[in-house]
Amino acid sequence: MNKSLSQMSNRELRQYLSENRNDEKKFRQALELLMSKKMESFKYPPPSEMEKEEIEAIFQDKLNQK
Repeated sequence: MNKSLSQMSNRELRQYLSENRNDEKKFRQALELLMSKKMESFKYPPPSEMEKEEIEAIFQDKLNQK
């Protein structure tokens, strides 16, 4: 691929990981980037830190979006 790792989408990074699973350096760099992207998109605290009503509101909102 001609793109740098930071320009790749999550799908492209997963493909890159699959293609380079035997190259420790390339694999580690791509995995770290993919994991950092997942942490950045995190929206909610863990359910154990939320009130029941908050959790229900989130589910209800998601159900109403479809």
